Amino acid sequence: MSQQDVFPRSSVTLKLPCWRPQLIPADESECATIRKLAVEAVYKIWNTQHRPCTLQEIFDIVTEKISVQREKGEWPWKEFRSKRTVDRRVNEASSKDFYADGIPKICAVTSGIYQPNPKLFEAKK
Repeated sequence: MSQQDVFPRSSVTLKLPCWRPQLIPADESECATIRKLAVEAVYKIWNTQHRPCTLQEIFDIVTEKISVQREKGEWPWKEFRSKRTVDRRVNEASSKDFYADGIPKICAVTSGIYQPNPKLFEAKK
């Protein structure tokens, strides 16, 4: 018996009848914008410090960029979401499902640590 049989993976979380979401879910354009800012944060650390970065570092850079956009009147959404929202967008940004070409722009080095996807820098054959 495989581990998959013992611990089947499911995209649906079991919820009690009293479960309610914490916030109104973000719309897709907001999610896409946060994913883009998260990817930019990973590349910023990589390009300036030549190392992978943590989720906290990504969050700090994303919130700084959102603050600047808000001050300029360029952030169209009312409220900023939580760190969990940014963490989710980072996970999405490292998934092939969010890219037309199927190649994520970032990848996880280990749990909570991200870097640019090395496949993007391989020489084309």
